[in-house]
Amino acid sequence: MVSSIAFCAIARETTVLVSHQETSADFEYLLSDVLKEIPPHADFKTTRSRGGYVFHLLVEQGLIYICATLPEASMHQSFTCLFLIKQRFLEGSLSSRAWTAQEHELDRDFGSVIAAIVNNCNSGRTGDQISQLHRQVEDVRGIMAQNIERVVERGDRLDSLLEKTQDLEQAGTVFRATAKKVNRHMCLRNARMMIVIGIIVAGVITIITLFATGVIKT
Repeated sequence: MVSSIAFCAIARETTVLVSHQETSADFEYLLSDVLKEIPPHADFKTTRSRGGYVFHLLVEQGLIYICATLPEASMHQSFTCLFLIKQRFLEGSLSSRAWTAQEHELDRDFGSVIAAIVNNCNSGRTGDQISQLHRQVEDVRGIMAQNIERVVERGDRLDSLLEKTQDLEQAGTVFRATAKKVNRHMCLRNARMMIVIGIIVAGVITIITLFATGVIKT
């Protein structure tokens, strides 16, 4: 199986930030024409043919990862190479410079990394790297699963807290209603007592007055 990757690069829109090539072909000229067709603000994969080479492009978060191969080369191997380049590039601090870097400003810092990845891909030595990536993906999935379980558990606790809050609100409503009822009952009772006391006092005063005026004789 032929997997000859002849050229790799990373670009921001039409600006090539870093590149590496295995042959003397004018890939930069061909690439400049390809990049004009690529919308920078959408994530996707695509393939373009120029000058007898096939350009494979991986566009993610405003950056374009490119490799050029012979037409008979493996597409799977090409995109594996792009994925490895993207992963290594995002691991370091160079990704933050990518938004302001000028043409080929990152060649010195990342060109040799691309060359090593291309060499491994062309010689078929990417199996261990792919296995490692799979392990990393599985680790991330495990962590995400644990986080989801914790979120669900917190959600259950929150539901329980909400239920308790609702119970307290209902109990408070019942207490307020009972307090109002008791208050009304006490007010009526006090009113009755005042009326009875008033009648008794009025009766006593009346009797005293009658005795005092001689209406009632002893």
